[in-house]
Amino acid sequence: MPWAKVLRSGQVTFPKEVRESLNLKEGDIVDFQIKGSEVTIRPKVMIDKEKADVWKMFDEMHNKMKGEDPKKVEKLIEEAIRGVRKKKTASRTKKK
Repeated sequence: MPWAKVLRSGQVTFPKEVRESLNLKEGDIVDFQIKGSEVTIRPKVMIDKEKADVWKMFDEMHNKMKGEDPKKVEKLIEEAIRGVRKKKTASRTKKK
């Protein structure tokens, strides 16, 4: 089991085994969840606020599509992409 020593200012270097397992690179952000004397560390991805709505939509779609026929899901995704492209085209046309 990997271990680490707490240094000045509470700094800890994650052992190589842990970094590789979590695919952590320099500059990555981690999230700490504390329950009693146990700490869970999870890698986090920060996104621009403008992109958050898209990821929320993907999450909602994923939850709605669990257990669905993959071909049906693919068809619905293609339809959604076409819809977004139409909106973008219409938006560009209005700006001109």
